[in-house]
Amino acid sequence: MTNHWLSVVVFAPLVGATINWLIGRRVRSEAFIGIIACGSVGISTVIAFMIAFTEANGAALTNDAATPVMSHLWTWMQVGTFRADFGFAMDRLSGIYACFVTFVALLIHVFATGYMHGDRGFYRFFAYLNLFMFMMLTLVLADNILLMFVGWEGVGLCSYLLIGYYFNRQEAGDAAKKAFVANRVGDWGVILGIMLIFSLTGSISFFDKPAMEGVGAVESFLTVARGMPVESFTWGAIFAGGLTSAAVLLFIGATGKSAQIPLFVWLPDAMAGPTPVSALIHAATMVTAGVYMIVRCSQVYVHAPTAMFIIAIIGAATAIFAATIGLAQNDIKKVLAYSTVSQLGYMMLACGVGAFGAAIFHVMTHAFFKALLFLGSGSVIHGMHHEQDMRRMGGLKKYMPITFATMLTGGLAISGIPIFAGFFSKDEILWKTWSTASLGVANAGQILWLIGAVTALLTAVYMTRMMVMTFWGGERFREVPAGGQASEAHAHADDEDLKPHAARFDSAGDRPRHETGAHVGDAHHGSPHDEASDLTIDDDEDEHAAHHGPFTPHESPWVMTVPLIVLAILSTVGGLVGVPYALSSLIGLGDINYFEHMLEPAIAHAPGEHGAAANGGGTHQTPSASNPEWLSPPPQAHDGASPLSVGDGSHGEPGGGRAHDPHEVSMERLFTGISIVIALVGIGIGWLMFQKRPLLAMPRLLENKYYVDEVYNASIINPLKTGSRNVLWLFFDVGVVDGIVNGVGRGTREIGSVLRHLQPGFVRSYAAIILFGALAVIGYFAFSAYQVLPFTR
Repeated sequence: MTNHWLSVVVFAPLVGATINWLIGRRVRSEAFIGIIACGSVGISTVIAFMIAFTEANGAALTNDAATPVMSHLWTWMQVGTFRADFGFAMDRLSGIYACFVTFVALLIHVFATGYMHGDRGFYRFFAYLNLFMFMMLTLVLADNILLMFVGWEGVGLCSYLLIGYYFNRQEAGDAAKKAFVANRVGDWGVILGIMLIFSLTGSISFFDKPAMEGVGAVESFLTVARGMPVESFTWGAIFAGGLTSAAVLLFIGATGKSAQIPLFVWLPDAMAGPTPVSALIHAATMVTAGVYMIVRCSQVYVHAPTAMFIIAIIGAATAIFAATIGLAQNDIKKVLAYSTVSQLGYMMLACGVGAFGAAIFHVMTHAFFKALLFLGSGSVIHGMHHEQDMRRMGGLKKYMPITFATMLTGGLAISGIPIFAGFFSKDEILWKTWSTASLGVANAGQILWLIGAVTALLTAVYMTRMMVMTFWGGERFREVPAGGQASEAHAHADDEDLKPHAARFDSAGDRPRHETGAHVGDAHHGSPHDEASDLTIDDDEDEHAAHHGPFTPHESPWVMTVPLIVLAILSTVGGLVGVPYALSSLIGLGDINYFEHMLEPAIAHAPGEHGAAANGGGTHQTPSASNPEWLSPPPQAHDGASPLSVGDGSHGEPGGGRAHDPHEVSMERLFTGISIVIALVGIGIGWLMFQKRPLLAMPRLLENKYYVDEVYNASIINPLKTGSRNVLWLFFDVGVVDGIVNGVGRGTREIGSVLRHLQPGFVRSYAAIILFGALAVIGYFAFSAYQVLPFTR
């Protein structure tokens, strides 16, 4: 079905960005800028939900045939057999993404109007934020992988602009460059992967397109890949130039965008940007783009078991690695940053074991509770006069009750406590990991489950630590004495985080001091065209920061707390759309896993398992390393009822028609109980460790993040700098290139200095030269005549 309202979903934020950049910078009205920014995203949200759920607009998520809604604008490029359209499509995968991305982004935009109140760069911030939404929706709704890559690069650019929003701060500038470079390192893999996919399949389209007026039919590369054989589980397949090679190349790009080992280092530093940026880009949207790409190309990955194994290993390693670092961070946003890296590892682990539906389910629930936690941390920072160090907090729950209650909800959700959203998605990933037989290595699923379980335990511990240090205990923000000397409570720490507030403002402050609402009147005094004036600092705030005297924290205004409440509700009940049959059947509800059944037609399942003949895979084969077993359910063999119209499970084949193995159901219930125990034990450990000793020192190895940045600097960055300076610049550029250019110039000058003696300016010299010239000509002709004429002999 064609519906050009889909293009409005994408372009509305671009219009908002343009208006705010061209007009907002002149009017400098926060009300005008906020209405345009929030309104444009609100339009995208409303239309996205209409297209997703209403029959008149295509009902992309609920139509019986799972037919995508298309919006073909024009043919972008067509050379030979290569064709790239500029068009958008919403199927069940992109529809889910578009709905939660636009809705969460709308809440974050509303929150940001309060958080950025008084900032002289208000128009610039929201222009960047709207531009990011345009690029993100282009990435999600693109109908081909090349247009998706345009959005992919666009969100990278916007991330650079937003992380470096405070461009006069060294920390922000360095973090923006680090993010940009790390993502570019990964993006070469995506480019090569796209080229290889076209070479193998002859297409770059995600969808089969019928012929339209003036436009021929297109076959999806996913359709072509479905008919290709499953490649062997060997390391040589990585370099064989087949689907495994393409899958690994795409995953290299995903490691950059989704912050996986070894390209995860940019995301924690990205917390230098304003907190709403962290909530939108580094929790709910951009960082999950790598997961989206892998699930979108799942038909390629199910034919590349070696690539799947690599993804599972990298995902599990990233999850536990980042979780251990999160245990020792003292900056409230850095804790959440490493938590995000860890949860992204969970999503990649799910993709690696073939649980693509569970990965997207966790993407959605993570968007709810992590956006809530980041915005909650922004509310804390706002109420604490832009303090981010948790060692200077404590006892805030009585001052900020709404922020406390909502962040507690987010903490319980990410820890995996029933009935909160994170419990269902995280538990499903752990169960699918344990029960997988697709990795081609004995007991690999059980080992990866153990890593995931330990990660879940650590998650509960560091989230409890963060909540205790922030909201419970003594009011440590009152313990800084006059003169800037460290209090007794801080005497054990010798790092820069515990220096007086004024001395460490640039490294720990979330925003320049002028951003407090108390200085709104000063915020509009600069020239509307003077970008440098966006970042001037008020003298009164300088004085406050220098003395850092006692103050009383305060709750944030309603424009910031209402989004927190809405996200807290979603973090509580948002997981109920994906309750697994093993749990819902306990209370007689049958199979009510709406999310799984809705997403099922949009994801791939391996040939040879669970009725794969309907999936183009041939007959059933015995699982082996070269022919792995995949436990994901198969797509429907024919059009049937809407996935929302599930059965009651009374006949053993609820919802999608697949019977549930009683042994598998009982085992899943057992592991669900284990997951609950792990979460409760983690919270208990965190409470016992930090409730009475919130400033308990953690291992320096973890606090310094395993010295990964130092290792990268010593092994990669500094050698590159030295090589670039001494070899490329001093030797090649200065010595060779400049040497040749300067040598030609010097040679020309020397030749000229010799020839200039032929032009002394004296007439007698010129007459002598003419005489010598004439004699030379006469002599030449005389000699020639002597050689030629016979009478001269």
